[in-house]
Amino acid sequence: MHDDEPTFLRTMTWADLLYTLSIDEALRTKLGVQLCPFTGAVEEYTLADRLGGELDIWPAKWRGVIEQSRAAETA
Repeated sequence: MHDDEPTFLRTMTWADLLYTLSIDEALRTKLGVQLCPFTGAVEEYTLADRLGGELDIWPAKWRGVIEQSRAAETA
């Protein structure tokens, strides 16, 4: 696996992860995920900033878009 290869969630859905991080402060701290200042919960964009932007972990629903953009870059 290359460092720039994305990891897609298989067993836990993105919604499950959002919910878990919203209620588990220790896990948020460990992963460096921040609460949304407007809603007070972990929102999709706050999770994508941390996991997607820094660790290249994305929800499976975005897989097609990511793979399509990568294919366009190499074409």
